[in-house]
Amino acid sequence: MSFFNDDDNSGLKIFSQILGWVYFSAWSISFYGQLYENFRLKSVKGVSFDFVAYNFTGFSAYTVYTIWGFIDDKLGTGPVSISDIFFASHALLITIITIFQIYFYYEETDETQTLSTTCKAIIVCLWWGFIQIILLERILELYNPRDDTTGFRYNSLIYLGFCKVFISLIKYIPQVLKNRFRKSTTGWSIFNILMDLTGGIFSFGQNIVDTIRGQTIIDGGGDQNHSLNIAKYALSFICIFFDTIFIIQHYYLYPESKNVSPRDENFLNSPVNFTTDPSIKSEKIEKLERQK
Repeated sequence: MSFFNDDDNSGLKIFSQILGWVYFSAWSISFYGQLYENFRLKSVKGVSFDFVAYNFTGFSAYTVYTIWGFIDDKLGTGPVSISDIFFASHALLITIITIFQIYFYYEETDETQTLSTTCKAIIVCLWWGFIQIILLERILELYNPRDDTTGFRYNSLIYLGFCKVFISLIKYIPQVLKNRFRKSTTGWSIFNILMDLTGGIFSFGQNIVDTIRGQTIIDGGGDQNHSLNIAKYALSFICIFFDTIFIIQHYYLYPESKNVSPRDENFLNSPVNFTTDPSIKSEKIEKLERQK
């Protein structure tokens, strides 16, 4: 049963679509902030390569998850909107462009600009797991991906959704640590973070509305199309949590970095800037202020 009549559900559907396009716009626009920052500085020194690699893996999985889930709503993804598909595909495209920027702008002599062994291992394991599930599910046909008689459906598509959630849970950590190590957020776009936070809030709002529209989840009835979109809920929470950390880093922990002009970037990003000695950092900042 539903607590809302058809007219109410129609209104909630429109409201959900509005929220969806707002979060899609905010999240999509957010990617351009880092693209511009990299281009402006002609450098990717402020970006963690692990973060970009995780993004590529996560959005590849999420693109398949949304498209496949939209085409076949019996696979257990919960409600998937057109805005979800556009967002995932667009994010994957922008991530690929960012990878090209890394190829052109990275410094071979900088040992910090490389993928960590941990990142490589995690990505290989995630895709290897997907291949194994596809083998069991699609080739050997050992089980039916649409079978929910156990009360919990699990298949290759759900696996990709959980992969995206897991990637989102860990992908920000290398960037947080990189900012802490450098004692600076120079080269890391705060516009990206503010838009990302906006998108996370509106995405969470859309999830709430979609859950209300599918109230049958409360009494266990209804079809799978009205089930809880766990992946999307988790992504919103993780996004809001880490964006809050980045905002604290940028505005409170390392506030001097946001006032640095482009001509000072090479100076601030020199190897000595990676020291943990705050006195050296202060001397450099004071020197820049006198030059201005």
